[in-house]
Amino acid sequence: MGNALTPIRGRVYMADIGSGRKPWLVVSNNARNRALQDCLAVRLTTSTKPELPTIIELGSADPLVGRVLCDDVALLYRTDFEEDRGALSPQTMMKVSAGLRAALAL
Repeated sequence: MGNALTPIRGRVYMADIGSGRKPWLVVSNNARNRALQDCLAVRLTTSTKPELPTIIELGSADPLVGRVLCDDVALLYRTDFEEDRGALSPQTMMKVSAGLRAALAL
């Protein structure tokens, strides 16, 4: 997608940042995303994970299956994004916000 894409908080994008193509959820705020050439994102996985406040299960209203790893935060550049996979539901994003607070001890 290159430079044409402005990442949007709550949307999942496929990106390869060195360990293969994986889904990433943008969690930085949209004002930051518009102003800078990078954004903060957390990884999604389909692997089984322990029940922790930082690991959020995706629901039936979400475009993907699996879990959001709120403690796996990375800086992604606009040029890293390859495909927009859709937005997570508002309910899941509320859980992600709580997961980020837990991961960062806020």
